[in-house]
Amino acid sequence: MKTHLFKSSLDWLSARIRSIPLYRWCRLVIASVPVVVLIGCSATGKITNLPVQQVPDSGTRYSFTNYMESHDLGNIMFILACSGGGTRAAALSYGVLEELRDTSFETSGKPYRLLDEVDRISSVSGGSFTSAYYGLFGDRIFSDFKEVFLYKDIESELMSRVFGLFDTVGRSFSGESRTETVIDYYDKNIFEGRTFADLQEANTPYTLINATDLNSRSQFVFSQRQFDFLCSDLSEFSVARAVAASSAVPILFHPVLVEKHAACNFEKPEWLIDVEKDADPTKNIRLHELVESMSFYLDDDSPPYATLVDGGVTDNLGLRAIYRNMMLSGGALEFYNSQADRVSFEHIVVLVVNASTNAVTEVGKSQIIPSAFEVLTVMTDIQLHLYNTESNSLIKEELTRLIEGLSISGRQIEPYFIEISVEDIDDPAEQRYVNEIPTSFYLEREQADMLIATAKKLLRKDKGYQRLLKNIGADQSADNGQD
Repeated sequence: MKTHLFKSSLDWLSARIRSIPLYRWCRLVIASVPVVVLIGCSATGKITNLPVQQVPDSGTRYSFTNYMESHDLGNIMFILACSGGGTRAAALSYGVLEELRDTSFETSGKPYRLLDEVDRISSVSGGSFTSAYYGLFGDRIFSDFKEVFLYKDIESELMSRVFGLFDTVGRSFSGESRTETVIDYYDKNIFEGRTFADLQEANTPYTLINATDLNSRSQFVFSQRQFDFLCSDLSEFSVARAVAASSAVPILFHPVLVEKHAACNFEKPEWLIDVEKDADPTKNIRLHELVESMSFYLDDDSPPYATLVDGGVTDNLGLRAIYRNMMLSGGALEFYNSQADRVSFEHIVVLVVNASTNAVTEVGKSQIIPSAFEVLTVMTDIQLHLYNTESNSLIKEELTRLIEGLSISGRQIEPYFIEISVEDIDDPAEQRYVNEIPTSFYLEREQADMLIATAKKLLRKDKGYQRLLKNIGADQSADNGQD
């Protein structure tokens, strides 16, 4: 472990939390730092989403429909979901991208990379760094992302800026949010000031960055459809700000605020009214809750700001954004039928990069009663794994409905649900080593490389992935000199 030069009396916090998973930072922070430093001083959120007189028209919207207008989905509809979990999640997701890049196949005599078949990427928290970077810069990610992010001690950089004594005191007088310091760092050092307009113009997959709105108690997806309800244009919104919201660990970082404007007099759209008709809470409670979460922003009594924190609070796998889009389209089958004149894919792939781990504690190993911290740690893990299981089940159910519906119409589509998880590592010692790599914003270079290699190995051995490669006649060239 490298030696750190602490710039102030508060910077020791960085060393203490380095071994603590990202979602548990907040607990340690509260116990380790005077409460007045973190929650005793109020802060004012910076508003950057500007009002519009009318919501953007169909031709300029950041939407999957527009994506399909300019992209050929080919023979495969490929959805990639990148979970939360700090730099370890980013590294695992990056490893999957490398493996997809190095896997080639031919269609109609033309060579393609499997990576080029990815149509949508949905991500939360740590996974959003990889997805946003690839969404903005494409293959450039393979030449510089390791040095820009994976190998960089982001944690110390942020801790020195956010919790340095003089910075903390200065913000206490100015009222500036801690998260604004984080956004500024991401914008200058990772995402180069790019906006969603740049993301839309890039020849890369349609990328969904997900956060959690504390007011609506639901997932907040950075899409134009979501911003319609705010009377705002997503195109000018900073990607760095969206990623910061997606990874804003509650308490440790202030929430990111986006304002609900009234300039466009936006009313409930027809598509939401249509979905509402099927949102009977006695028949489909999930759809009912989804409709309520969207309608929330149209309530005159709702708060004027969406208050955004880590996307892992509502969806740690990034899968629910996909499920959400399917449901708001009337379900997977209705979504497919609405686009049937534009697509002709024969395979539908959902690939999940799950960076969650099993907490390593001393609970139950002796008669010593576990501490409050240990209890909270285990409780968090229990809730996270149960929610992940539920998310996987939802997507599998929708894929089953899609396949059954298409089979009735005579169309045959082969489904593949692939999940990359540390739990699937065969070697116990290797699994233990990877499991204990922290979900912080700092990894040793060897840890990052280990996670990248692990992701590639896990993907190669997955039976669903092997079946996909066989069915499309793919050739794996794992070492092609591009690393």
